[in-house]
Amino acid sequence: MAALRSMSLNCHGYNIGTESYLRRLCDNIDVILLQETWMSDCTCSMLDNLSKDFTVFRSSAIEDKISSGIMHGRPFGGTAVVIRKNLASRCSRITTNNPRITSVCMKNGGDAPDVV
Repeated sequence: MAALRSMSLNCHGYNIGTESYLRRLCDNIDVILLQETWMSDCTCSMLDNLSKDFTVFRSSAIEDKISSGIMHGRPFGGTAVVIRKNLASRCSRITTNNPRITSVCMKNGGDAPDVV
């Protein structure tokens, strides 16, 4: 099995600049870990447009803030694990009951799972 190529990025808000940067790296990366996307459930679909070669697992911690009706301060949270589709069949989401955490289990060729 080839080495798994991964990267982690604190987005400080997912935007067109972040998307452009990630698109340039997509050919050389298998797993992308994103933090602080500041995306709501309504805007998370932007991540699906990153590349047809990737599957996205995501969480939004901003929904509680939006539902309160009063927005103040900087948005917070939002994470995503973006995995190359040829690896996605070996992945499953782990329920965390925390909107600030996106957790995925990736099974390797052996018996033991790798947690991303």
